[in-house]
Amino acid sequence: MIEEGVQVEHLEFGVGRVVSIFGDIATVNFFGEPLDVEIDELQPRPESTGEALPPQGAQHITDLAFRKAFEAVNLGVVPADPQRLVELTIGGEEVADEVAQVLQDAPSTGIGRIYMGYYGSGKSHQLSVIKSVALRDGWVTASLELDPKAADPAKPSTVYQALTSGLEFPVRADGTRSYDFFDLVKEIRDNWAAVSTLPYLKRSPWFGQGLRALLYLTHRRDDADYVSAVNWLAGQMKQIRTIRSLSWRAGFKDKIPPMPQNKNTGIVYAYNIVVLHEIVKALGYKGLAIIIDEAEHVRTYSVNRYLRANNFLDVLARCAHLPRNDLKNPENDYEHFNLPPFWREGPHFALFVGLTEGADTQDLRRKVGEMSVLIHDDDDVVRLSPPSAAAYESWTVEFLVGCADRLGSKMRLLADRTLVARIAQTLRHNFEQTPTDELILRNWTKLAGFAPAVLLSHERGFGADELVELVDSAARQVAGEMLPWDE
Repeated sequence: MIEEGVQVEHLEFGVGRVVSIFGDIATVNFFGEPLDVEIDELQPRPESTGEALPPQGAQHITDLAFRKAFEAVNLGVVPADPQRLVELTIGGEEVADEVAQVLQDAPSTGIGRIYMGYYGSGKSHQLSVIKSVALRDGWVTASLELDPKAADPAKPSTVYQALTSGLEFPVRADGTRSYDFFDLVKEIRDNWAAVSTLPYLKRSPWFGQGLRALLYLTHRRDDADYVSAVNWLAGQMKQIRTIRSLSWRAGFKDKIPPMPQNKNTGIVYAYNIVVLHEIVKALGYKGLAIIIDEAEHVRTYSVNRYLRANNFLDVLARCAHLPRNDLKNPENDYEHFNLPPFWREGPHFALFVGLTEGADTQDLRRKVGEMSVLIHDDDDVVRLSPPSAAAYESWTVEFLVGCADRLGSKMRLLADRTLVARIAQTLRHNFEQTPTDELILRNWTKLAGFAPAVLLSHERGFGADELVELVDSAARQVAGEMLPWDE
């Protein structure tokens, strides 16, 4: 019977709760939004009484959030919701605890982690988990994928611009949150007394002069010229005329120097990133965590570009580690300003890098500096490996139980825990048949969603044996490196 307060299910909108009823129309709260639907389109949904309540203050896992995470798993991409990401990662809580400890120790010990693995081994997923944990624990993150056509380490200015564009901020204790570099400038303006005395900022001709110039202007997102002036500080070099002209008319008469675009300017842009780290710490955040993926692109560079890129990556790595006196000073084509030897004064920000296996990373017995300038110690390298078959089976069971509980009436077949166990065992058997060096983990997480995807996409019902047979057929094809749709 449909009445106020009961949980119901709609074929199109999913699961919701009835707010009110007027005649043949019910107002139902679906995923936080009230919608009016006909009562005949609703089915009562029994509510489980055996589940423990979530801890006080914990975010409730809504059906819509789980559906989004389920779709992400099926597509082989990373779930966007940080909480879902950790929960839907095999061994996610263990990984999150390890990352949290590493971040906690970073200010005193430094942190540079290089995650190595073959294609599909989960490097990007690992970096996404790191980003989620960092944001949860109060770190500002800056993430990017290296790209020879965009964020090119042989052109450090492009990496700096990509990092400022990829800034993400944690939620503050009062519930407020900054969302981009523009919002960061607003925080800086509001706390200028504390920020203006920072030692690295005071010696930066770009941040020092640029921020002082912006203070002469009104902070408005609907002012295109002002936004352009802020974007200059974020790395859009062509906007130098805008910030100069605006601030000059407003009364700021000091000269603002251009940001260099010379080829070997890694020191300049590493210094800018150190200043960003210094600023966010002064604003009350834990610090800046830089996350870089696809670092293997550097291998394909020509000799000169390879040297410039490695010079920049070398400076970044030094800023994330404790100082080393056995390394010579990095190269620099831009010596117009007397910047301090900040690469010897760290650790500054935290650095996490994803790097696909290659000929230059196979032998960790080699001197680490010869393998990659990013690596200062053997402990910096984390070689990713597939989970054990038992861990994969256990994760599959939990995932399918979540599907049964949260994806609606079409999942009623998966309410049979015996069937869920059979599907997980079938997948585990095929998982074990795949050689480790051929095991693409994302395919096997997608296979865990194969059974619920079949149930969701077909109107007719399936029997338990038929569903297990479909899963087994698909898994055997994946184990043989052929996907079902390739037949």
